[in-house]
Amino acid sequence: MIVHVALPIPVTKTFSYVAPDDWGPYVRKYSRVAVPFHDKTLTGFVAGFEEGVNPRLKQVIEVRDFFPLLTAPLADLVEWASHYYVAPLGIVLKYALPSNLHIERYLSVRSNARSSVALDNMRLGKALKSTGKTALMQYLSEGSATLFDALTGGDFLPAGTTVMNNANSEKVLYSGDISNRFERYLHLISTHLDKGNNVMMLLPDYFSAGAYFSRTLSEAFKDRVLWYGSSIPLKKRMEAYFKVRRDSGYLVLGNKSSVFLPVNRLSCIIVERDEEDGYRNEEGFKFSSPTIAIQRAEIERAGLFIGSASPSIESFHRAQEKRLVFVDNQWLRDRHYDERMHEVSAASYGALLEEVVTVTKRTLERGESVAIYTPRKDYGSFIQCVECKKPFLCPRCEGTLNYHKETGRLTCSNCAGDFVFEEQCRHCGGNIIRFSRIGAEYIEEHLKNAFPQYPVARVSGDAGKKRVKPLSPPGRQPYVLIGTQPLSKLYDVHVHTLLLFGWEDIRQMSGYRSEEKMFHVLINLLDALTPCELFFFMDARKKVVPAHFLDMERFYKDELRKRKNADFPPFTRMFLIEVVKRTKETGLAAVKKIKELLVQQHLVDHATGPLLQKKKAYRWKMIFKGNDDTTFYQSLLNIYDIPDVRVEVDPPNI
Repeated sequence: MIVHVALPIPVTKTFSYVAPDDWGPYVRKYSRVAVPFHDKTLTGFVAGFEEGVNPRLKQVIEVRDFFPLLTAPLADLVEWASHYYVAPLGIVLKYALPSNLHIERYLSVRSNARSSVALDNMRLGKALKSTGKTALMQYLSEGSATLFDALTGGDFLPAGTTVMNNANSEKVLYSGDISNRFERYLHLISTHLDKGNNVMMLLPDYFSAGAYFSRTLSEAFKDRVLWYGSSIPLKKRMEAYFKVRRDSGYLVLGNKSSVFLPVNRLSCIIVERDEEDGYRNEEGFKFSSPTIAIQRAEIERAGLFIGSASPSIESFHRAQEKRLVFVDNQWLRDRHYDERMHEVSAASYGALLEEVVTVTKRTLERGESVAIYTPRKDYGSFIQCVECKKPFLCPRCEGTLNYHKETGRLTCSNCAGDFVFEEQCRHCGGNIIRFSRIGAEYIEEHLKNAFPQYPVARVSGDAGKKRVKPLSPPGRQPYVLIGTQPLSKLYDVHVHTLLLFGWEDIRQMSGYRSEEKMFHVLINLLDALTPCELFFFMDARKKVVPAHFLDMERFYKDELRKRKNADFPPFTRMFLIEVVKRTKETGLAAVKKIKELLVQQHLVDHATGPLLQKKKAYRWKMIFKGNDDTTFYQSLLNIYDIPDVRVEVDPPNI
């Protein structure tokens, strides 16, 4: 038998091997197989097979799986994702069946016949040493033995392939505040669990919003709530895997790593805050898990419920196109708390910070708590020597450097370089340093000095991975929270006053999605922290009008109009083509090949660029716009197969 194997490497073609007679009967589509590749052994995936022999081909070393781990609907989903994201099938399968899926560690053998009685209740590893893998596979195929997992005691059998015919498979986009969303979730989950089905709920993270939902949903549904994700301890993660793969009546919570989880009787998928960047996988296979979840609901005929205080532009557009039922509970227009808009503008960040101190002092003296949002988590950026006026730039790529006082390090926003901070200008030797921008670290230090009698804490970046609780019990001493986007996920923290410091700077950070990002940050902060007062502290040179972002209906309408006029998503698809080479000459040769391919396919007018950057190596970036018809898709595949060229679909920032 000739087996065509998709390897987890950045090439779109498959590689052919011969399956020896003892392995041939156990080769199935998308089974994992060990194969030789150059001087290494790789685990690949069976993409197809055919009868015949070819003495020039190398042999399959081993069939890794006792039976395919993907259900038929998940196999369809993997193939769709490979096409939609222009990603090699082997790389997509590597993510769908990750190396941290330690199934074999928890499996044991159950004997069903006299021939296998010696293996009864034996751990799988020991059974393989005792009888060999092909012999055990023979026992399993003839039914004289079965596998069971040690965590639940249930049989481990091939996953079911039945697609449910769900009567309640409505696709809904719901725009509402957290209390109304949660009420909807409770009703929806109860309805499906009571029918003996399983529900999957995607959450943007595990530590903040995830912790809130896990705790509150567990109070409602007790031990029927499971967590599956890379942040979960292995034993708990695998217990969830075995249960939802075989049983029913569970709610499984997860983030991006759960979107390919095999779930028995999946009748509904819930996506909380689909707009969150945390759903985007950035390593290897780059994808957005809400997009894949929407397609999975289509394939498995499951219900779909997307809930958010500020749904993404793509979801809103999809609802407008009648693919989703749009429900708006008017929460932003009908807020029931006293909101007072204040705006303070100045060109100096020092002057703005003193205004922050004034407002914070007034609030704390009333016995109320304060939250301060800023888009930067570091101490300061845009570092400049006061004496010679020259900026501190990255020695590797001359990018902008950010200073982190806690670690005494400088990080480059361009090449991610990391360096020790030396308080001396390398140009003139001066030691008087100025920061043109300040971040959460700086504001925290300043307010701790200004208010030593009050608790002051910072919530930003990796700090969001810690469960954040109010700094003092309700009704006692007020506190100050300072942070970046993780502040918008603290659903069990209430503050009286919310201050946004430098919120308008997001326009410089997020490309064509910058105003959408500003919208999400503002609305989600209001949703989570439920403030009574709202202050904006802006640089007068970059002033924006907050009212534009607080009128949700108008904002979506204006943003979609601008996107359509500019031919941007969601009206067209965008592909970032990136060439990375060590030398300029080899990079230019790859860029030339790309241009030749586009000219041959009459697609050169769809490309913009290239833009040359030097980070750790020479890097060329091009933007490719268009649809996903056959010619367009094949051109992207041909580009992908040029060495050191990557294609990223729907990049978040351009």
